[in-house]
Amino acid sequence: MTTNDRDDNEYLWDGSGEPDPEIVRLETLLGELRHQGAGALPGLPARQGHTARVVTWQVAAVAAAASVVLMGAAAWYMWTARDASSVHTVAGTPSVGVTPVPSVPTEDVRLRVGEWLVTDAVSRARVAVGNIGTVDVEPNTRVQLVEARGRKHRMSLERGTIHARIWAPPKLFFVNTPSATAIDLGCEYKLAVDEFGAGIVHVLLGWVALESDGRQALVPQGAMCATRPGVGPGTPRYEDAPGGYTDALNLLDFGSSDAPERAAALDVVISTARPRDGLTLWHMLARGTPQERARVYERLAALSPPPQGVTRAAILAGDREALERWWDSIGETMGTWWNLKSKGKGKDPGQ
Repeated sequence: MTTNDRDDNEYLWDGSGEPDPEIVRLETLLGELRHQGAGALPGLPARQGHTARVVTWQVAAVAAAASVVLMGAAAWYMWTARDASSVHTVAGTPSVGVTPVPSVPTEDVRLRVGEWLVTDAVSRARVAVGNIGTVDVEPNTRVQLVEARGRKHRMSLERGTIHARIWAPPKLFFVNTPSATAIDLGCEYKLAVDEFGAGIVHVLLGWVALESDGRQALVPQGAMCATRPGVGPGTPRYEDAPGGYTDALNLLDFGSSDAPERAAALDVVISTARPRDGLTLWHMLARGTPQERARVYERLAALSPPPQGVTRAAILAGDREALERWWDSIGETMGTWWNLKSKGKGKDPGQ
């Protein structure tokens, strides 16, 4: 090996010695591609193992569940929206507007929003309330479809009698009358309105709420309640209430506040009340004069003592929370069917 070869080799090994011009040229050309050290490249992400697949599966599961919920909601909406007002003849010749409903349907006759269904003395009809129930329209009745949108249905009973059967969640079916609105709470009931606009509801199954200008009555299965224009719902009572209840409550609910007969009417209600007539007495706690409410309180407290913390002063002052707690306490002795926390909670029964 010559001296020049040794010097060239030393340059290649450790950079010492005389550099060869050709090598210098190549170094210059390739310099941009030279390795820049560990900090020049971005770090690789830490290994995740199966986590990515787990996250992907969870996202897919959530998406699938959401799809099921959306499809179910859409199906329920479509199920309740279709045939919202189809009408069928049960007897005689009812009419929708001026159009008679055929006794043997050849096509689907529909009661549209704003139209009236009218029956004469010998006619009866059945209206499909979407797919959430039916309304039988009795003779000499005039009823209007007010709303049929999605799950919500509303009718207006001007006069006559209807028999509603609703098998949907509460507060989807409403019936306006001249003196109150009947709100379905999952039930079956009959509602009648006379030529003066006075009404009466008989609940056959479940519950109905009657409301007018903030005044409310909660009417359970086996009970009834009257309504009057300008007043709203009266006090509910059971169909088998003690004798004299109907006349006494009509006087107390719709008579003059200074009528001399009020004291005797209140005596009838209070003196003959049974434990289950707590339904009637509880509603009366927010009605009548202060002296009358005090007498009602004493009788109800004897039949069904108020729960701890519910005071006489709070009840007579109309405290809503106190009234609701006493309602629930009465319900504990009546059975679970009484409980209306999700239906009537937050409502003042008399105001």
